[in-house]
Amino acid sequence: MAITLQERKRKLAVTSLAGLGVIALIVLLINTLGNWVFFRLDLTRQHAYSLSASSKKLVRELSDPVIIKAYFTPDLPPPYNVYERYARDLLAEYRSASRGKVRFEFALPSPAADFERKAGEAGLIPVQFEEVGSDQFQVRRGYMGLVLFHRDKAETLPIVKDVQQLEYDITSRIAKMAARNKKTIGLTSGHGEIPWQTGQSKLAADMGDLYTLQDISLPLSATAPINVDAIMVVGPKQKWDDKSIWAVDQAVMRGIPVAFFVDIKNLMINQFYVSSQDSGLGDLLNHYGIQLGDRLVYDAQCETINLTQNMGGFAFTSAMRYPYIPQIDRIMTTHPIGRGLDAVGLPFVTTADPVQGLPPGVHFSPLLYTSPKSWLSPNQPYASVAPNNIPQPHPNDPHGPYSIGAVLEGTFTSYFQGKAIPVPGQNLIGTSPKTPLFVLGTARLLDPGLPQFPGDDALVSNVLAYLSKDETLSGIRSKGEIIRPLKPVSAPVREIVKYGTVLGSAMLPVLLGLWHWKRRQNWRDLITATFAPKPIS
Repeated sequence: MAITLQERKRKLAVTSLAGLGVIALIVLLINTLGNWVFFRLDLTRQHAYSLSASSKKLVRELSDPVIIKAYFTPDLPPPYNVYERYARDLLAEYRSASRGKVRFEFALPSPAADFERKAGEAGLIPVQFEEVGSDQFQVRRGYMGLVLFHRDKAETLPIVKDVQQLEYDITSRIAKMAARNKKTIGLTSGHGEIPWQTGQSKLAADMGDLYTLQDISLPLSATAPINVDAIMVVGPKQKWDDKSIWAVDQAVMRGIPVAFFVDIKNLMINQFYVSSQDSGLGDLLNHYGIQLGDRLVYDAQCETINLTQNMGGFAFTSAMRYPYIPQIDRIMTTHPIGRGLDAVGLPFVTTADPVQGLPPGVHFSPLLYTSPKSWLSPNQPYASVAPNNIPQPHPNDPHGPYSIGAVLEGTFTSYFQGKAIPVPGQNLIGTSPKTPLFVLGTARLLDPGLPQFPGDDALVSNVLAYLSKDETLSGIRSKGEIIRPLKPVSAPVREIVKYGTVLGSAMLPVLLGLWHWKRRQNWRDLITATFAPKPIS
């Protein structure tokens, strides 16, 4: 029996409705499972937007749950309107990685008076937001913060300032509450070292919370040896005496790692001048296997500074690239110290190379390199580093890339082997166990008097975590500081890309239209040829 056209339409409608019902059921099941199973695909380099392995390990080993309460004012202006969604996704990752030990909830934003009262009682800070509409200017107040609870402790993140650093902020607070055994970092003093730990930077605050910072005043007044997990030597301005070198050398011989941040020039930033400076650590570092240069590096790939100038009685602030602060993107990311780093701005840095005839049993690992368009400044005892006085290199001058930061690792011999012991009554330890040493040809990245550049805090955090063997914090901070410096290209390539982009965006719709017209024309010709009346023979 032939099927009528009406019956065919009815069956087709029933089939379509059944298909729509199946699709709706699948969507409902996916949404239901989404509340229980968290899945996220991160295609960024080094998985910058996923939880690091150390964060997962920390929350998985929690003995008691962590409760996180989030306060986000709805309908915030861009770019803050996406912060809540990002925070929700990240907290879901914590919950999944911890197998339910991390729990979170978002405070109800209404009624608004109750929401603001509870946020204020939780210790959150209100933020002023400016909104510019088509016909009005409005100032609103909002909240973007988290409160974390663990056992009888509570930690507050008053403002989510940057979603890129949110993982570090959350993990560091969980680590602080989870009764993690703090590592002790010894900070040498007595020779004009940079007092970075007393500054107002976020790094100083975080390191004070996550580590026990112990002052090591040199030369030691007592004969007791240094007993810390790692030592930092940050920018001494006065020359070290033999007793001070003895204290650090014997700490290395007992297997205590040391980070040397050493300046070769004394910087007078207000005058943009530098003068020669001898920390007295050169021979010690040479003995261990590394040699710092005596000339500053300047690099065409560099950071930008704001410079204020007076012209005609008016102050003008302009941004300009400053070659004495190289932007380092050649980083050994396979090493724990370089993990997650994309770029680091290092002010007034010098080279760090292995000595000829590296001591047996010592391995030199370069971590940081300048760009190929970098040079060494003239070696002058007193020189200007003003932005308008940058040396102009010649095409045939030696150039980079230069190694400026490295790790020495292995078994070291004492600097005082075969020499007179400067501290009477002390026994010489002649050989160390396997120990790492980090050396960087600048300490200005920790100078509170200079601007902080992206990547600096992450580098220092990784150095401390690696030397103190604190795997919980290694690599977390650097994942939050995502920098993608453009690779330098030649002028012809820039012109081709520029004009290709301008012309291509205009020509692409035309080319697509012509292609579509040609396809339809071919289709018409095919139909015409197929159904054209055939000639009668």
